[in-house]
Order: sequence, then structure tokens, then C-alpha cells
Amino acid sequence: MAEPKSSTLAAESLVSTTTPSPGTSTLQDASESPETRSILRKFDLRLLTLFTIINLFSFIDRVNIGNARLLGLQDDLDLSGNRFNIALTCLLVTYCVVELPSNILCKIFGGHVYVPCLVFGFGVITMCIAFVETRGALYACRALLGVFEGGISPGLVFMLSLFYRRHELGFRTSIYISASSASGAFGGLLAIGLSKIPQWGVIHTWKNIFFFEGLVSIVLAVIAFATIPSGPGTANFLTEAQRKLAVGRLRTDTAGTTEQPRTTLRDVKEGLTTLPIVACAIGFFFGNTCAQSFSLFSPSIIGAMGYTDELAQLLSVGPYVAACLLSILTGYISDKYRLRGPLILSTAPLGIAGTALLLFLPDSQPSAKYGALYLAAPGIYAFLPLWITWAVNNATTPTVKAVAAGLVFSVGSLGGVLAPWVYLARDAPGYHVGHAILFAFLLASCAVCGGLVVYIRRVNRRREEEVVVRARNGSDELTVGVRRGGDAGGFRFVI
Repeated sequence: MAEPKSSTLAAESLVSTTTPSPGTSTLQDASESPETRSILRKFDLRLLTLFTIINLFSFIDRVNIGNARLLGLQDDLDLSGNRFNIALTCLLVTYCVVELPSNILCKIFGGHVYVPCLVFGFGVITMCIAFVETRGALYACRALLGVFEGGISPGLVFMLSLFYRRHELGFRTSIYISASSASGAFGGLLAIGLSKIPQWGVIHTWKNIFFFEGLVSIVLAVIAFATIPSGPGTANFLTEAQRKLAVGRLRTDTAGTTEQPRTTLRDVKEGLTTLPIVACAIGFFFGNTCAQSFSLFSPSIIGAMGYTDELAQLLSVGPYVAACLLSILTGYISDKYRLRGPLILSTAPLGIAGTALLLFLPDSQPSAKYGALYLAAPGIYAFLPLWITWAVNNATTPTVKAVAAGLVFSVGSLGGVLAPWVYLARDAPGYHVGHAILFAFLLASCAVCGGLVVYIRRVNRRREEEVVVRARNGSDELTVGVRRGGDAGGFRFVI
């Protein structure tokens, strides 16, 4: 496919803006003008806030089964033994399968239409779970829930990349993804509150959780239909001058060009084969396995320490709050210094230390083991958004970004399929096997990150040398291949 007419101009700007080392601090440029700051504030208030709330309830609707389990779901539907794990797996299998194709559809139809449809769908299915009477019906609803929820996270990350420049995405993605850790705190409190509603009709205790949380999601879908623009050029909450500036500033940044409406197989292939994107997907797999396992079983882990079911719900709030705060702080620092990999290598060791304490502390010290959760949860959740941002940062066109986000979430969701089987009932109360798996997977995620940092530094150094050689030879072909990540002379991968 021929590149857009303005691609040469964009490429020339890209050469100048990407030549500095990706690890340098943010410089004074046009992105810091008052008008640009006004645009970013509007994006943050209108879009980032809505996307974060959508992701919050998407995650709550996905993992609220863990709260419902302690409030009567397991006994009412006879989910003894591994049946509860099967119910978890039903969602995660379909969730994993649809993520990549769903994000390609999101690019084709437009996220402003596609994402609200997904939100409406998972809201309706969540409400339906309130009416199930058999475990077979629960399995079916969970599988359908995965179909609709699978496209939410990659779709919203792709939408964020259409409004923000590369080094504005880390902080925003961390805020957006922090909804998953916040849901652990908010979801537990909400579950307790909803379960206290007196029985009305067939709805009672744990059924209230699914009914009312699904209803909130349906309301969010209506709001999303009315407020999400297709891109910065159609954002009616910006002035005409601001829309032009919002589009123009993205043309000089490879994470945000808006001039490639068509989806091509070439871009799909690039998104699936660019090494930094694939490595981010693998690193995210290891980290996401830990996060999904922790979110599903943290009430059970705390309950196995000897606390009552309701107290276990309340005690699960603190580690999630710590995880949420560290995640946002990590994203801010990541954007300020334009670094992704080094921040992963700085935060993941907290999770490694926490899981090591959970693994080796004796069961006779429940207070100490509970304290270890304040290391494990922040260490597990804080670096996950950076894998996603890192992959999207290293994509060169809107379609490649959509495929990159879809690939990272798809591969990561394979960890979600594994997650329900990390902590098994027969391993209680110590759950030593589960803790050991989390410990090993966090180490593996760090290893992938370290290898990717070394690779990107070598590739960027080689491309810098090529630019110098071409300039010395008087070549006018410095911008050739700028739009392609594979052997692009002007493109610089983010570290």
C-alpha cells in the first residue's frame, strides 16, 4: 500500500525527534505549550477517566466470582473440588481466543462504536449470571462473558494510542490499567455491600453482586456511545484549532499518526513479527499469569491464613491500594524519563520478594504472611502496564498498534487460562505450589525484560551509525523505511 502523502513530512520530523536517546529526559518542546496542555487535560478528563472506569467494571465483572464464592456461590451451585476452577477457565479460554481478532475489528469498525458494543454485551451477560441455577449455566455465561470482555483491554489501549504521543502513554496506561488493581480493593468492598441487600424475588446475597454490577456496565456502555470520538480530529469537546493541533502533533510521533485508515496484511504481519512487540507479549504473559492468579485467589489466600470470609474480603483491600498507587507512580516516572524496561526491572523485584516470603514463611505466622502481600501485590501489578505501553510504543502505524495491543493481551491471556490452576484447594492453607509458580514467573518476566533492553540498545545504536554514514556520504535517503519497524533507518525503538 502507498504511504499517505504526508508520510515524508512525518518521516522527516520523526528522524529529528527520535534521534536523541530514548532514555533521555523529556525536553522542552511544543508538547509543553499551554494549548497542548489544555488538550491533554481534556483528553484525560473526557476519555482517560471513562476508559479507566470501563476497565474497572470490566475487571470487576470478570473476577467478582472470587468474591461471590465466599458469599454462597460455591455452595448454591455445588462448585466443590475443581469445579470452581473450571468456571474460571471457561471465561479465560474465550477471552484469550478473541483478543487479537477483536482488536483488528476494533481498528476496522472504529473503537468509538466497537468498544461500547462490547461494554453493553458484558454488562448484559453479567446480569444474566444473577439468574443461573446450575453450574452448567454458570459455565456457559462465563464463556460468553469472555467473548465480550476479551476485546475491552486491548481495544481501549489502542484507542489511547490514537490520542496520546508515545511518551505520554506510560502514565495514562498505568492509570488505566491500575483499575485492575483498584478493582481488588473496590470490588471486595462493593461485593460485601451488595450482598447485604435483602432478598428480592430470586435475587439474593451473591446474585446481587452480578445483577447490580452488570447494570452499571450497561449504563457505562450508553455513556461510551455518546462520548467517545473516533480520533482527535472528531473530538467535539475540542475547539477547531485544538483539533488541528491535536492531529498535527501526532503526525510527528510514530505512536499516533492518524493518516492510515486502511488495514493491510503487511501491517498485521509487522505487528505479529516485530521482535520487541513479541518480547513484550511474552514478558506480559509471565506477569499477567501472576496478576490474574493473585486477583482470583487473594481472598482465598488470606482466608486460608485463618481469617473469616468477610474479614478476608476486607483485608484484601490494602495490598490492592498499595499496588494501584505504585502502578501510577511507576507510569509517571516511566514517561518523565522515557524508559520502560528499566522501570520493569525496578518494580518486579518487589513481587519476587513478596512471593518468596509467602513461599518460605511458616503457616504459623499469618500476620507476617499477610504483610508479604504488601510487597507481592505492588510488585506484580506495577510493571504490567509498562509491557503494554512498551509494545504499542514500538509499533509504527495504527494497524500495527492495534495488532501489537491485541497480541500482547492475547499472549498474556494464555497466562489467564493458566491462572485458575495455580492455586488449588488441595494446596491450602500454605499454597506453596502457587507461590512458587508466581515467584518463578516474575523471575522469567525480568529475564525477558533484561534481554529486550540489551537488544533494543544494540538496534538503536546500529541505526544511529547508519544515519551518520548516510549523512557523511551525502545520501538523501535518511527517511527511507521510517514507517517500518523491522529495518527502519529513522525509527528508534523505545527502551
